[in-house]
Amino acid sequence: MNAWLPWAFLAPLPGLLATACGRGHRPGLASLPGPLLVFAAGMLWLCGAQQPLTVRIEGWLPWLGDGAFALYLDGLAALMLAVIGAVAPCVYVYSLGYMHGDPGRRRFFVLLDVFIVSMVMLVLAGNLVVLLVGWTAVGISSYLLIAFWRERAGTIAAGMQALAANAIGDAALLLAIALLPAGAGDLATLHTAPFSNAAGGVPGGAATIAALLLVAAAAKSAQGPLYFWLPSAMAGPTPVSALIHAATMVAAGVYLLCRTSALFALAPAVMAFAAWLGVLTALAAAVGSLQQTNYKRGLAYSTLSQLGIMFAAAGVGAPFAAFFHLFTHASFKALLFLVAGIVIHSAGGEERLERLGGLRRALPGAAVLAFIGSMALIGLPVVTAGAFSKDLVLEAALAQQPLIGWLLLGGVLLTGLYTGRLWFAVFLRGDASRHVHAPGPTMLVPVAVLAIGAIGLGWLGPALARVLAVGAAPEFHAWSGLGALAGGLGLLGFVAAGWWVRARGSGAVLPPFGLPWVAGAADAFTRSSRAIAGVQDGRLVGYVFLCVVGTAAAVTASVLLP
Repeated sequence: MNAWLPWAFLAPLPGLLATACGRGHRPGLASLPGPLLVFAAGMLWLCGAQQPLTVRIEGWLPWLGDGAFALYLDGLAALMLAVIGAVAPCVYVYSLGYMHGDPGRRRFFVLLDVFIVSMVMLVLAGNLVVLLVGWTAVGISSYLLIAFWRERAGTIAAGMQALAANAIGDAALLLAIALLPAGAGDLATLHTAPFSNAAGGVPGGAATIAALLLVAAAAKSAQGPLYFWLPSAMAGPTPVSALIHAATMVAAGVYLLCRTSALFALAPAVMAFAAWLGVLTALAAAVGSLQQTNYKRGLAYSTLSQLGIMFAAAGVGAPFAAFFHLFTHASFKALLFLVAGIVIHSAGGEERLERLGGLRRALPGAAVLAFIGSMALIGLPVVTAGAFSKDLVLEAALAQQPLIGWLLLGGVLLTGLYTGRLWFAVFLRGDASRHVHAPGPTMLVPVAVLAIGAIGLGWLGPALARVLAVGAAPEFHAWSGLGALAGGLGLLGFVAAGWWVRARGSGAVLPPFGLPWVAGAADAFTRSSRAIAGVQDGRLVGYVFLCVVGTAAAVTASVLLP
């Protein structure tokens, strides 16, 4: 039976076909077994002999150097399957209530199934070629889900931003595949001696391949200059934000860094760049969250910041800490997005913070669940999962690169500020007489399940370390001086945000500052393309003249240059 586990990406296909063909009176129910089977595949491996499983079909894409269809299931992949398979069913059940009455809900669940198939293929990829297939399919399905409400203004543009940013990552992966000689694309052996010998023919050696993989990871996880697509992706339905843009797709970049950590160890300069890219993104995105007037966009910048922390952990040589934070973050960030969906759904689609507020009495369950998620995001010691993983990142960073560690510690204060601002603005400050309708159990129960994970998953750290066969297993502390300091800073920021919202109202926001480079670059490209297009004036004489001049220049250069 274990031999079939690497084929777990096929599990959602029956539900996908049943939903697409109109089977079932309630769209989405037929899709629910798919992610549950993905979870079961991960747990079967974890509860079994825990021996790596491989599938390799040669000649799948014979024109590539390593064109085999390769699947690989080990501890890292099994844990990632468990994350996907645990969060996805919660989102599916939640979506049954959230999308109730939407005329396109059947298409919505079909697209969710397509995404799950793509994401699981990405996780189970055994070589760069299969990884690229899953990587690209995830980007395309993300675009389709972000632009799901295509009749609404801005959704198509938001989807195109995601597609454009992810295309950069796809191109980087494709270039890495093209540079590697035959047989050197296996993800499990990128760091071995055969790769090192093969990489001698690649300009820059292993560092070049590591840099290309970092570009791909940064594009998928919206790091550095490629951050712009993730906040815009909030134009899609909230369940999409919870599944794709909190727990799975954006975590794929971190997963790739962890999967190829041995290769990055051969390129210390690339690792250092990854660490600084992560910490700067973490700090900038935390400030960016404080500038948002939209509830979901505030959470989106929070996701950027937490992904930056994971990149920093991978960059300082602590891939286990990076993955452990990915593991815990999936639960409480999905929780926070789904609570945001409850608020928005109950408030008739309102997302602006200044129009929300005072909802603690109207939505007490959502308020409590959001508070649990907020404490986990801050990293409240002992009682939240986020404390265990974030403390591990801080310990590794302070030990390896103290400056980065102290910057990340300062970022915990910012985490408390933006988390507290959102919670107080939505639930405690504002017009308490606003009429809202209470959410049904299909929306509350999945969030409650995620809240259990936000509290308890941190205690699984030692078990994860054993599964991943970490060489020197890190020490896990339910309570430590560093953890107490980080938790105190987070709580300080949370309380300060409450005072700020009390003084300024639910619309409390930092004034915008910084360089709007995305809009500026887009405007510059538009002007330059129009200028180039102006050369095409339709006059044949001009075209002939330019061709003659160009040919003469080429001939002259070939004669004069050695």
